Amino acid sequence: MEILINYDKQSYSMDIEYIKENYRFETLTGEHDLSNFKCASDDLNDFLKRDALTQQKSKLNLTKLVMCDDTIVGYVSLLTDTVPLRDIRDEDTKQDIKDQLDITSKKRKLPAIKIGRFAIDEKYAHKGLGSEILMSVLFNVKNIAEDNVGLRFVTVEGYASAYNFYTNHNFINLKKDDDKIKEKLDVIIERNPEQTFYLYLDLRVLE
Repeated sequence: MEILINYDKQSYSMDIEYIKENYRFETLTGEHDLSNFKCASDDLNDFLKRDALTQQKSKLNLTKLVMCDDTIVGYVSLLTDTVPLRDIRDEDTKQDIKDQLDITSKKRKLPAIKIGRFAIDEKYAHKGLGSEILMSVLFNVKNIAEDNVGLRFVTVEGYASAYNFYTNHNFINLKKDDDKIKEKLDVIIERNPEQTFYLYLDLRVLE
């Protein structure tokens, strides 16, 4: 294992391939030391350190830390959600669901799990770890859908700066944002990289 020691004895950078082979998920508790975690977003840092545990205790979300050895390399916060049938873009999928549910209204809401927050420590960002973790989360959700509770979709309110990251992993934006994204995404990222867009993924793409 390659370990690079910085001036701060409490801060170090592990080899990214070592992390990919050895990371694990741990549910956030009051025993975890969050002080050294820092990603590129102050909002995501503040959520983890100030709000995540309180909200978790209130059953409003569940935060999983991505751990490698004793280091927090990232985190993901999950909660339940729904997707209105009318927002499903693929017409064949929409019609199949309507047939299965024996409904005609597009107002029906479909069960989903939402990625409320997702962050990778800046020491390990832009090295493929985010993709590795996201796919692991998605397959874990797929297993839950197969063995524990019925759900079909994963949703996320992704930052504009992360829009392409999510679409590269089969997430789809809502139709209402099409023109804005097509014409102005670069401008939006420059002006406000943390502006959010609602996206969803059909778990069947993982089959």
